[in-house]
Amino acid sequence: MFILKHYRGDGTEFAILAKGSYNISLWMKYQNYAVVIRLSQPGAVFFPEEKVVNEVSMMRFLADQTSISVPSILHSGRKEESPLELSPFIIIDYVEHETNMYDALNTPGCPKEERGILDPNINEDTLKFLYGRLVGVLLRLSNCPFFPEYIAKRGDYWLWSESAAG
Repeated sequence: MFILKHYRGDGTEFAILAKGSYNISLWMKYQNYAVVIRLSQPGAVFFPEEKVVNEVSMMRFLADQTSISVPSILHSGRKEESPLELSPFIIIDYVEHETNMYDALNTPGCPKEERGILDPNINEDTLKFLYGRLVGVLLRLSNCPFFPEYIAKRGDYWLWSESAAG
């Protein structure tokens, strides 16, 4: 099986987490941990290889340069390495969570297929807490050194150069 090639163990559960406009996320549960396999949606992106390489580079940059919580990248690969050679992919640690920002802010009962609507009955403390978390992430991003000289081409991947950051 594809996942065993990159991540050994006895998977106990497997599920499709989400299918969005650009990605399909698959979840593999093991006894003590879980991973997510994120594949670019075939045919939805003009340059899927570049998309995945840029996403991996940005995740590594954020993990190295900020205190923003970013899932660990366990492996990423090209279309030729993916199941049925469908698309490039990223395998990351699954981050346990109870909800996401969309669900926490959305009006209960609003179908996922429709555009979300801010819950008119949301508790003001909850709203302040959620927006406060978002502002914290934005502040940390605003302090990042986003300059081209931080990037170095290495093999098939763009990596943020530590020597340029010094």
